[in-house]
Amino acid sequence: MSARSCVFRNFILRAATLFTAILILGTAVRSEPVLGEKEAKLGQEAAAQIAKEHKLSDNAADLKTVREIGERIAAVANSKEVPALYGSSKVTPFQYQFNIIEEPDVNAFSVPGGYIYVYRGLLDFVQSEHELAGVIAHEIVHAAHHHMVYLLEKQASLNNQIAIALLASIMSGARASDVGNIVLGAQLYQIARLNGYGMQAERDADYGAIIYMRDAGYNPVGLLTFLERLAKRPEMVDWGIYRSHPLDAQRVAAAKKVIQDLGIPIKRRETTRAIKAEVKVDTVDGKEIPGVYIAGTLIYRPAATESKTSADIAKETADAINHVLDSNVQMYEIKTDPSGYGVLVRDKPLLVVSDADAKLMGKTPQEVSKTAADAIRAVVWKQIVDTVH
Repeated sequence: MSARSCVFRNFILRAATLFTAILILGTAVRSEPVLGEKEAKLGQEAAAQIAKEHKLSDNAADLKTVREIGERIAAVANSKEVPALYGSSKVTPFQYQFNIIEEPDVNAFSVPGGYIYVYRGLLDFVQSEHELAGVIAHEIVHAAHHHMVYLLEKQASLNNQIAIALLASIMSGARASDVGNIVLGAQLYQIARLNGYGMQAERDADYGAIIYMRDAGYNPVGLLTFLERLAKRPEMVDWGIYRSHPLDAQRVAAAKKVIQDLGIPIKRRETTRAIKAEVKVDTVDGKEIPGVYIAGTLIYRPAATESKTSADIAKETADAINHVLDSNVQMYEIKTDPSGYGVLVRDKPLLVVSDADAKLMGKTPQEVSKTAADAIRAVVWKQIVDTVH
């Protein structure tokens, strides 16, 4: 047996003895005020192992983005107590650190003490800073609510020797230079990387992330749209950020309910690259006139009225269309007005087309109305398909 193996074996034996004492202490361990400091010590070893096994990014722009988002959310985590559905809600300030792993996996993980890692593949997958903030906030909750410690307690109760040793190392505050502790740091990293916390911990991380995001100034809908889109990619769910806790409709629904209960409007176009109505200015007969476009197609060009400019009408129309698209509208609810002069949604006017408006497009009001209704229905169909999970 090598010297390293002997050290590790002796460490396991000491850990088992210490864990017996921990079991006697019971839940008192969880409220130990120096728990965070002890977690951080072992987290340092896990971080050192990660740096050895993976290439960490030196892309200044991407690191700036990730760290600015992370620091805003960490400031909330370090000061606000959010009820824990799993783990402990007691605020334990950490010196959070954020890094990027240059690998294509759509993954992210954290190790105790506030070391957060996102993969290059995840940065390519998210569609906004709000979605990225959702993932980072989720990982911060894992650290802030001590999910690793609670997971190890569960595994240790099943006589898992590595879990016993890891838990004992955290609780005892073993020296970071101990050979056994270095080995355990590597094991800790592997557990975190594979995200094996379990569904209850994931629900807690989703819930806490929504609260953290809101208080940090990010749109919590970003977490929802990320989950919805990932749910459509089973090849990513099978390995990566949701390994061992499959992403299902119930989890997506749970996140959506929290957002709704908080009174936050679910406007997916604010957190994704979803198709939206936009205003663009065109030159018509030598004059600049705004038009409303959907997916590059002109659907409406308003003429000015006595009370409103063309620009005002175009903006109001685009905003109204986007509001409808974010309201779970169904295709059958979108109709052309029986008169042919506009589009109705849920039997209420969405778009009114005058003869002057149609003339600017070289069409009849009926033709403009049909083009607009068809374009809106096409977007509704696409987003229904995109959010199936």
